[in-house]
Amino acid sequence: MARRRNLLNNLSGSEWLYWTDSLYLTAYAVDATHGLRKAHGAMKPPELMADIIRFFTKRDELVLDPFAGVGGTLLGAALAGRRALGYEINPDWIRIYSQISREFVVQDNALVRRSSCEQAQEFLPISGVMKEGDCLALMSELDSESVDAIITDPPYGCDHATTGFARETNFNMFNYNDDRDFGNSGSFDEFYLRMKDFGMAAARVLKPSHYLVLIIGDRYKNGEYIPLGVRVADVMRTAGFLFKGIKIWSNKVTQRPLKPYAVLSSFVPNITHQNIVILKKKD
Repeated sequence: MARRRNLLNNLSGSEWLYWTDSLYLTAYAVDATHGLRKAHGAMKPPELMADIIRFFTKRDELVLDPFAGVGGTLLGAALAGRRALGYEINPDWIRIYSQISREFVVQDNALVRRSSCEQAQEFLPISGVMKEGDCLALMSELDSESVDAIITDPPYGCDHATTGFARETNFNMFNYNDDRDFGNSGSFDEFYLRMKDFGMAAARVLKPSHYLVLIIGDRYKNGEYIPLGVRVADVMRTAGFLFKGIKIWSNKVTQRPLKPYAVLSSFVPNITHQNIVILKKKD
C-alpha cells in the first residue's frame, strides 16, 4: 500500500504522534540570546517556537507573527528553516531583534554568536523580517491566503498588575502607552473584541485549512480562575476558525518559584503553564 503523503509538515509518523500529546513539558534552558531578549519579560524559548513551527509548516513555508515582541517566533523559524515575517508596535523590541539578527546565527540547530563561528562558514543567518506598526494595518497589506501559518503570543495584559514582571525583567513590558497595543486593553471584554478583529484579519491572509496557533496564559482575578485560552478560542471560532485543541505547556527550567497565595485560607493556584491554542481556518 502506498504511503500517505504528509500534507502538513516534514515530520515522521512517530514525531507526529509525540506532538499530539496534550501535555507538553519542556526543559529549555535560557539560550545565548536570552541576555538581550529578557528585557521583554514574556518571551518564549526559540526552541519551543521551532517545535510548533515544525509541526504546522513545511520547510521554506512562510510563518507570520503579528505580535512579534523580541522575535522568538522569528528565531524559531530560523532554527526550523522557515521564512518568517513579524509585526511589532514597540520599536524597543524591534531594536533588540535587529541586534540579535546581526550578532547571532544558526549553527548545529542552535543560536550562536556570529563571531564564534565566522571562520567555519557553516551557519545560517537569521533572515526573518520584522516590521514596525499596528498588526491590523500591516496585515491589511498582505495578499489574501498568502501565509502558511500564523504563530504568535498575543499581549493579554488587560487588567494587569506589573509589579512582578517589573521585578523579574529589565523592562516593564506594560509601560508602552499606545492605545493600539492589545496589551493596553482596559478590560477582558475589550481584549476579546480586539482579538475578534485580529481573527478576521488572520482568516483573510491565512491559506485555507492552515493553522493559527496562539500561546495564551490563563489568569486569576477577583478570586476566580479565568480560562483565557479557551475564551479566546471561542472568539476565534466566530472569526472563521475551528478550535482543534489545546496543548498545556510548561517549561520547568525557567518556572518562577511558587508563591504562597492564601496559604491556610483558600485555594489559589500558581499558574505555571500556558496554553498552546490550536485553531484551523475553515475551508
